Amino acid sequence: MIPISWDIFGPAIVLAGGALVALVADLLTTKRSFVLSWLPMLAASVAALTLDVWSAGLPFGFDGVILIGTTLIVLASAVLHTENAMPPGEFQFLVGSAAAGGLVIVGAVDLVTLLVGLELLTLPSIALVGLRQADRRAIGAAWTFFLTSVVATAITLMGIALLYGITGSLRYGFMGSDIVGSAKAAVTVGILLTVTGFLFKIGTVPFHAWVPDAYRSASPVVAGFLASVSKAATLGALLVLLYLGLPAQHASIWQPVVAIVAALSMTVGNLGALRQRDGVAVLAWSSIAQAGFLLAPAVGPDFVVSTNAAAQYLAVYALANIVAFVALAVVLKVRGSTSYEELAGLARTDPWVGVPLAFAVLTLAGFPPAVIGLVTKYVVFVPVVQDGPLWLAIVMAVNVMLGLAYYLKLVATLFAPADSTPFRSVAGSAGVRLAVLVVTLGALGLVAASVWPSGVLDHVLPVTIDPN
Repeated sequence: MIPISWDIFGPAIVLAGGALVALVADLLTTKRSFVLSWLPMLAASVAALTLDVWSAGLPFGFDGVILIGTTLIVLASAVLHTENAMPPGEFQFLVGSAAAGGLVIVGAVDLVTLLVGLELLTLPSIALVGLRQADRRAIGAAWTFFLTSVVATAITLMGIALLYGITGSLRYGFMGSDIVGSAKAAVTVGILLTVTGFLFKIGTVPFHAWVPDAYRSASPVVAGFLASVSKAATLGALLVLLYLGLPAQHASIWQPVVAIVAALSMTVGNLGALRQRDGVAVLAWSSIAQAGFLLAPAVGPDFVVSTNAAAQYLAVYALANIVAFVALAVVLKVRGSTSYEELAGLARTDPWVGVPLAFAVLTLAGFPPAVIGLVTKYVVFVPVVQDGPLWLAIVMAVNVMLGLAYYLKLVATLFAPADSTPFRSVAGSAGVRLAVLVVTLGALGLVAASVWPSGVLDHVLPVTIDPN
């Protein structure tokens, strides 16, 4: 019997339990109350985060990013409490279930647990995209996401089956040792199929078609969840599988694929973002480009160096995305649109939303005064420059410049004169104020990290897992 590490899966069980309580509480009330489903899930996410910190100590990695991101998303979801198209109990249940699945896959040490956790993360995420009653665009985007996910799962399952057939084992530690000496052609196909399935889930090129549509059709709060929690979990699970489940002798199979996909994702994502004039659309295409930067450190041979770089970049990227998407959710709630016309002058008229949004965008760009964005850009460059192909480092440098073009354009829009734009203040319901609180707290976290980068990044470490 395979022993269960309760230090790793305890927080996942707490989140799943909170999701069930939120759903049942919502079902038992005659009139749906957002608070009855919101409070149990918020309490569960805080408890899971506390349990994770208590069991693992202050350093955190992909699991910490998932838990912090989930807590902020649950708190920010109060902005949806008067939106009839977003059933409160179902929403909290799906968020909790998806986050629990994310924790499962980053702690998995065998392929069956990995596949089950991956579906536990993906299926609720698909439902979240389509959870807008009578919204045909959201339903269409959810179907696209679903069909893409089915294809990705089938490809991953074929790869896993082939690797199991070759090695006779599903455990990372045993599987890695048994692959050595096996038929190289069969091993190559198995590894490539498995990696390809994960690249679908992360939303990298050429498997990115579902990303812009899903992000724009879903609530910005859901888009923030997909860009932070979902991406953190999938990337963490992929890196652990590549480095601990596959032996170093076969890195020559998957590292060139990862390098090419990373370069394509950066370039296509940035070129797509340059054409957009909507805040959510810009961040959607930006997330494709950022996926390339997140994958780039995997070209290095050292597990600790590569996962450290990815985890540190991801922690900052996830927080910046949550701040940006939640700020856009507030703008959408109040102004009805996130187009550049509605965003014009937001930092002047509503600084509590506009200024944090601008700082989050500057963090994604790696442009001062958001020093932490610049530091993490350097962090992901290091493994590529030291051990990766030179051409990938050049592509990364070019794409940093491309990213500046549309990031700074968005920031300039936020600080532009707003005389010609009808203005309605974002001050409103308690839900809006809670969302603004999340935006403010997240921005303060980014400012603190910019003032003292080492004090924050030194505590971001990958999950320590025994593959045996």
